[in-house]
Amino acid sequence: MSSTTSSVRSANRTRSLCHHLHHQPLLVSGSSTGSPPIGGSMDEGSSASTSSSATARALDMFNRRGSVLAVVIAGNTAADVLPPSAGVPNTSAVSSSSGVISADQPSSTNSDNDTETFNEWRPPFPRLSAYQDCLSLAAAWGLGMHPNGLDDKPTGASQAQSPSEDDSGDGKFNELLASCPAFRNELGWEPTRRFALSRHTFDMAHTDAHECETWMREHSASEAGILEDVSNVYLGGRLCAARQPKTVIEPQDIGSYYYRHCFISKNHIEYLGMDDILGPISISMVREIVDRKESYSIYRMIVRISDQKTIRVAVPEEALSTPEGSDRATRPLMRELLEIVCPKISFGILRPSIQSPRVEELIMKIDEQPIYTRYKVGIMLCKNEQSTEEQMYNNEFSTPSFDEFLDFLGQRVTLKGFEAYKGGLDTRGDTTGTHSIYSEYQAHEIMFHVSTLLPFTPSNRQQLSRKRHIGNDMVTIVFQEPGALPFSPITVRSHFQHVFIIVRVHNECSENVTYSVAVSRSKDVPAFGPPVPKGACFSKCAEFHDWLLTKIINAENAVHRSKKFATMAARTRREALRDLVENYVGPHQNEGASKIASRFLGGSVKRKERHNPKPTNHVMRGALSWLVDVHDYSTNQRISCVLGVAQDWIVLLERPSGTVLFSTPTHSIIGWATSDTGLKLYYDHGDQLLLRCYSETCTDSELNELIRRLENVTKGDEAKEVVLRRLKTTDNWGFHVQDEGVVTDVEMYQLAWKAGIRQGSRIVEMDSMPISTLSFDKICDQLAVSECVRLLMISPSSDGSPRRGCEDPNCPAVKGIEQMLTPDAFAKQPITSNNRPNTLSSASVHDNMCTLLNPPKYLNRAQSDEQLRSPLMDELNRKAPLSARESTNERESSELVRIQTHLERTVQEKRALEMLAQQLKKQLIQERQSHDNTKREMERLKKMYEKK
Repeated sequence: MSSTTSSVRSANRTRSLCHHLHHQPLLVSGSSTGSPPIGGSMDEGSSASTSSSATARALDMFNRRGSVLAVVIAGNTAADVLPPSAGVPNTSAVSSSSGVISADQPSSTNSDNDTETFNEWRPPFPRLSAYQDCLSLAAAWGLGMHPNGLDDKPTGASQAQSPSEDDSGDGKFNELLASCPAFRNELGWEPTRRFALSRHTFDMAHTDAHECETWMREHSASEAGILEDVSNVYLGGRLCAARQPKTVIEPQDIGSYYYRHCFISKNHIEYLGMDDILGPISISMVREIVDRKESYSIYRMIVRISDQKTIRVAVPEEALSTPEGSDRATRPLMRELLEIVCPKISFGILRPSIQSPRVEELIMKIDEQPIYTRYKVGIMLCKNEQSTEEQMYNNEFSTPSFDEFLDFLGQRVTLKGFEAYKGGLDTRGDTTGTHSIYSEYQAHEIMFHVSTLLPFTPSNRQQLSRKRHIGNDMVTIVFQEPGALPFSPITVRSHFQHVFIIVRVHNECSENVTYSVAVSRSKDVPAFGPPVPKGACFSKCAEFHDWLLTKIINAENAVHRSKKFATMAARTRREALRDLVENYVGPHQNEGASKIASRFLGGSVKRKERHNPKPTNHVMRGALSWLVDVHDYSTNQRISCVLGVAQDWIVLLERPSGTVLFSTPTHSIIGWATSDTGLKLYYDHGDQLLLRCYSETCTDSELNELIRRLENVTKGDEAKEVVLRRLKTTDNWGFHVQDEGVVTDVEMYQLAWKAGIRQGSRIVEMDSMPISTLSFDKICDQLAVSECVRLLMISPSSDGSPRRGCEDPNCPAVKGIEQMLTPDAFAKQPITSNNRPNTLSSASVHDNMCTLLNPPKYLNRAQSDEQLRSPLMDELNRKAPLSARESTNERESSELVRIQTHLERTVQEKRALEMLAQQLKKQLIQERQSHDNTKREMERLKKMYEKK
C-alpha cells in the first residue's frame, strides 16, 4: 500500500504543479545579472516597442546564460478542487485551469491600492539564502512599499477634510465614534483573518476581503519578526497559538540589531558604492564558524540599498566555488556572494570602506533607525455635549473622572527637573505646565500631553499652546464623559494625528467604574493589535491598563509603517547612506585585466562563465523561501505568498504587501500530506494549511525541497492513507480515538491492527473531512454508521507518543473554547486546583517545607519536551479512557483530573521528603563532625591544664 501511495502521490505532484504552455503572450522580466526570470503582468495596451525590447532582452539572456523562460498561466482555486466536506464553499471567484498556479500575478485582488505591483526583485537561489527576519525575506522578494516621494495630498486627520478625498469611510459607527472619510473604525466586531482550516473558519460566514478593511491578523502573525535568533533569546512557545498571550507589543524591525550582534565584535568587511539607478549601497560581510568539528561555516551579509529594505542573509560556505583553505576575504568572494544574494547590484561600483570606528558607528545608526522606544501621546477631555476639537481644547480644568483615568493610566510627575523622557515638554521654566503624566511599560517610555495640564490661554480660542503639542502627536486619546457626542476625526485639523483611541467612562468615581473603547485610524495606517474585544468594555484593572498601553505603542508603530512616514524614513536613510558612501570609501583597488581593458582598450575582457552554486547538506537556521499559493479560509480565496521555513518558525508573507499573514513555530507541525489540491500542512490541533508551490520546470522539485526542509526542522511526518472496511455496521473497528484524533488504544490482531494503525497514531482526516472541523460526537457518529472509512493517519513518534503541536493534552482549544489560560496559569493548574490553602499560616510545617524545597515550576516557553512531560503524565496519557464515548463524560473527566492532581502532588511531596531527608543527613554529619572537633579541643585543653 505504501509503494502505491508514493507513486500516486508523485504523479499527483507533477500533475498539479507543472505548468503547461498555452497560446498566450510571453511575459519576461529579469536583468542581465543572471537572476532567474519572474513574470510580470502586461497591459493589453502595451506598445510594440515594449514587447520587442522585452523579447530581445529575454533572448539575449537565454543566449548568454542558458536560462529557461517559463510561461505560466492561472490555476484552480482550492475551492474548485476541494470537496464540500473539506470546508471550502463552492466559488467561481478565480479562473481555473487543471491545477496550474500562476507565477506572474497574485491569485487574489489586493485591497491596498497604494501598494505597487510586483517588480523584478527575487532571490536567484532561495534555497541557499537563509534570511534572518521577515523584513529581510520581504525585501529579497521585492515585497512591501517602495516609497518614491511624498504625495501632495494631506494625511492624518486633515485628509478627512480634503476636497479631493473620495473615500467616504467604512460606514461603521456607534455611540463613541462616528464614521469618517479616509478613516477606518475598530468597534470590537472585526473578523480575524485565519488562513488555516479549523473549527473557526469552517463555521464562520465567509466575507469578501474588500468588504473588511479592518481585518485583524492572528496574534501569532502579528508577533512574527525574527526568524533566526542570534541573541540567544527564545521567541517561541510550546503551547498552541490559542494559548499564547493576546496582548503583546508587535515587533518593529528588531532585526536591526543583526549588525550589532553578529558583526561588530568580529572581523568583518564593508563595501560601499553608488549605483545610477539604485542609489547608495552598503554591504557588510562576515565569516562565522558554525561547527568546528565538521568545518562548517557560513557567510553573513547585510545588503543596504537606498530605497529598499535591508536584506540580512546567510549563505553556506560549501555553496561557493572558492576552494577550501584559500583567502576568502577578497573581491572574488564578495562578487560570488553578491551573485547568490542580490545580482541586481553591479559589483563593479563597490569599493571597500576605510578602516574607522566611525564607519561602524554610522552603519549601526542607519540599521537601528526604525527602532522606537519613546512615545508622546495626546489626551483630550471631551465633556457632555462636546465632540469638536475646539471644544475639547477649551476645557480649562480637569474633572474627577478625568483625573481618575489619568492616575490609572500613568504616574503624575513634576516637569521641573524631570530627567526621563520629556516628550518635548519644558522641564526648566514650566512654560508647558507644571505637571504631566508619564508611564513606563516593557522598556518603553510614554509621555502624555494632557490638554488640561498644558497652558490655557483665555484670549485664544484655538489654544495653540495646547495644540502645538497634541496636534503633532501621531496617537491621541479622546476621553469622553457620559453625554459626550460621537467623535469624528473630521473635526480635527492636523497632518500628524493618524490614530484616535476613544475611551468613555461609565459609573465614574465608583467601585464599578468601567470604560468603553473604540479606535479610529487613517486608512493609510495598517491594522494593529491587540484587537478591541466584543463589547469593548473594561473594568479598572491591570488587564485594561496593559491592553491600553500596548494598543498605544502598537498604534504609533503602525503609523510609522504608513506611506507618509515610511517615505520620510526612507529619505533619511538614503541621505545617511549617501553620506557614508561619499565620505568613507577607501582608495581604489586595481581590478586586473578587465579594468585595464575597459580603460585603455575601450572594451572588456570576457569573464569566465559562473557555475551554479553547490547544494548544501547542512540545515540552515535562517528562513529558506518558496513562492506558493495559499488558500485563505477566511475569505475563501487563493492568495499568492512567499513561504519562509526557518529552523524555529514558518511564516507566510502576502504578495505584494509583504505583510505576515501566518506564523507558527516549527515544533507545532505534526505532519503533512500531498494531494491533487496541493500540500496540506497540519499543525497545533490538526488545523490544516493548504498551499501549492510554483513550478517553472514542470517537475515537483520545489515541493520535494519543501518536504525535505520540513523533515529537517520539524518533528512531523508525512501522513499515510488507511482504508478500513467491515462487513456489518455492528462490527468493531478495533481502535479507540479521542476528540483530537489521537488513537488511544488498538485491539491486537483486529481490523485496525492489521491495517497498520497503532496506539499514538493521529487521525487528521476522515473521509476527506479534516478532524479539526469535527466535534467528537460527529467523529463517533461517522464511525458508527460507516461500513468503509478512509483515514489519513500520522504515525506516532519514535517513542510511541502521539505527535502534538500543543503540549497540553487537554487543551480547551480542541473544543473551540475562546477563554484560554495563560502559560503561567496552565503551569500552576495542577498545584492550585487543590483546595488546600496556600497561605503560610494555615499550612502545616511539612507542606511549607515541601513548598520551599520543591517550588512550583512555571511553564517556560523555552523548556524542552522532556522537561514539560513528566513520566507520570505519560503513564496517565497511555492509560487514557479506552472507550471514545466514555472520555466525553464530564464526571469521569473531572475525576481523572482530580486523580492526576492528587498523584502529581503525592510525587512532589515524596521528592520533597527525600530531599529533606538528604539535607537532614548532611546536617547530622556536620553536627557529628562539630561534636568530634569540640571533644578533641576539650581534651587538648585538659592536657595543657594538667601539664601546668
